[in-house]
Amino acid sequence: MIFKGINQQTVEFKILNYQFPEVQNCVYDSNWLQIYLQVKSDCGEWESTDPSLLVSEVKACISWFTHLANNQTVSHSLSFLEPNLEFILLKNESELKTVRIVFSLESRPKDTDNTKSYVVDCEWTPAELHTIVSQLQLELANFPERALN
Repeated sequence: MIFKGINQQTVEFKILNYQFPEVQNCVYDSNWLQIYLQVKSDCGEWESTDPSLLVSEVKACISWFTHLANNQTVSHSLSFLEPNLEFILLKNESELKTVRIVFSLESRPKDTDNTKSYVVDCEWTPAELHTIVSQLQLELANFPERALN
């Protein structure tokens, strides 16, 4: 799926696999996902692959974007156990939402400047947010949560 940002910026987001496909009996290790990102932004262009999200965290993204699309209350930001990605709500108008995608640690360019922020700002209508939700659901469809008990 592709998050479309302001100024023709894009963030391709793809779930490649579980970090440990063979491990199915450990709540955390069974559910880490290898996330591929291809970023084309005002900050530069780069790709990264890292086990940066749990299945439950992708579900939290789906929920956050669903609530945002439906003009329901959401937290100001959505961050995760591994702080590689963060979504920050900058503007929350009923017909247009501005969200900043923040890239940290392994989700930044390989030869990164530690003093520089790596972000992509996006403006989305509720309809576009519903499309994002559908695309995230498709990405996650082949990766159910494992070892829940």
